[in-house]
Amino acid sequence: MKPFWKNSDEISNRLASAPGLLVTLDFDGTLAALAETPGQARLQPEFKAALRALAALYGVSVFILSGRALESVRKLVGLRNLYYGGNHGIEIKGPGFAWRDAGAAKARDQVAGIAADMQERFPPGTGVFVENKVFSASVHYRNLKTAYRRGFFCRMKALMSVHSRALYWRGGHKVYELLPKGAAHKGNAVERLARRLGRPLSVAVGDDLTDEDMFKALAGRGITISVGRKAGSKAGYFLPGQAEVLRLLCFITNLRRNK
Repeated sequence: MKPFWKNSDEISNRLASAPGLLVTLDFDGTLAALAETPGQARLQPEFKAALRALAALYGVSVFILSGRALESVRKLVGLRNLYYGGNHGIEIKGPGFAWRDAGAAKARDQVAGIAADMQERFPPGTGVFVENKVFSASVHYRNLKTAYRRGFFCRMKALMSVHSRALYWRGGHKVYELLPKGAAHKGNAVERLARRLGRPLSVAVGDDLTDEDMFKALAGRGITISVGRKAGSKAGYFLPGQAEVLRLLCFITNLRRNK
């Protein structure tokens, strides 16, 4: 991984001259700073303005691709004429396009059952927040109370050891995610939308393990950027931190305006 700003000259021409550009961004930790709970995350006005300006440019499409439920991320961003992906790409919606992974939908009852079990075992006072996103679920433990630590990790170990034909667990930033096996992921979602848009040059920006699916899918042909330098990441470049994403959005906008 190379530092983006020290190497921005080598990709400036690609960003400026590409006939079409698809800019895909994660939400939590990328567009918005990580919050204590998912419900506290907010998109700052300057980021919203930068997204609006970028999406208004001819030939540019903006895709907000999140682990959150689709309607949750759409509400948080609040801009029309953008593409949105929820549940890591299990559902996509935008101008003239709507898609949902039919196979993943079949597992929704199992997802709901496991989410309900975790909510009963670890109510809000424990510092665990269980998010049922219909097609997947997230168990956030950023605020896990010390008294419940042992019980929580024992329960998670037991759940993750159960063989399931339909579901699997994956870790992230202080979160465990329950996902349908074989379901669409962020890499699939970027490729699916890119095909729909005529295969523009893709730029993908993210900070979490799930964003590695985007980076792998675009290896050798897109511009992939990790928020923070992470060992083993497949991203081509990295930004020092989340605040630099705003600078990146403005950088791309200025390049496209001045081409």
